[in-house]
Amino acid sequence: MPTAAAPAATAPATQRIRGVISAYDPVLRSLSVVSGKSTINVTLPQDLRIVYNQRRKVSDLKQGDYIGTASLKGGDGKLRAQQVAVFPDSLRGMGEGQYAMGDPAANRIMTNATVSAVTAAAPNSGSLKVSYRGDAPGPDGICTGHAGAGAGAGCTGDAEIVVAPGVPIIALMLGDESLLVPGAAVSLVASSDRGSLEASRLTVEKDGVKPVL
Repeated sequence: MPTAAAPAATAPATQRIRGVISAYDPVLRSLSVVSGKSTINVTLPQDLRIVYNQRRKVSDLKQGDYIGTASLKGGDGKLRAQQVAVFPDSLRGMGEGQYAMGDPAANRIMTNATVSAVTAAAPNSGSLKVSYRGDAPGPDGICTGHAGAGAGAGCTGDAEIVVAPGVPIIALMLGDESLLVPGAAVSLVASSDRGSLEASRLTVEKDGVKPVL
């Protein structure tokens, strides 16, 4: 008799949680977050990655920094930053490439790339030239998609991103569990693979700077 095919595995459901820490138990690895009118309990693994934000200006950025930039592409083809994040060296290469964010018709572009030049018109504005590895050239010849696996795979691209005054620029800094205190703002993505929520990474408030990402 033919055997029934095994059901296809489904990816764990994920949930974006933003709120304020109400309690943290390092023994039980449990974090309680007040989000709106609800209290959400999240399990944290031993290898939890904790990140906090520090404010930066365009004049703080330098050649060789690895950044992630959410931009709007204008009718003139220019990318105008909505937000810039500077990654620590331990996250260099994460999500490298240039690709649409959400609906391609919205012209929102994510560029994860290495800074090749900085032009600061003022401490908090200017432009950034970046280079990145992607998957393949698009119809317009511009390298798009995530970086290909292996040396020499995919394509390489360059972009210039305009940073106007007031655009948030933050550096992602690595923290520790001493930051998980009641009253601190927190942002995380949790998965519910085994019936309970678990998060392997979170961003927490430090020195009054609340999570941007």
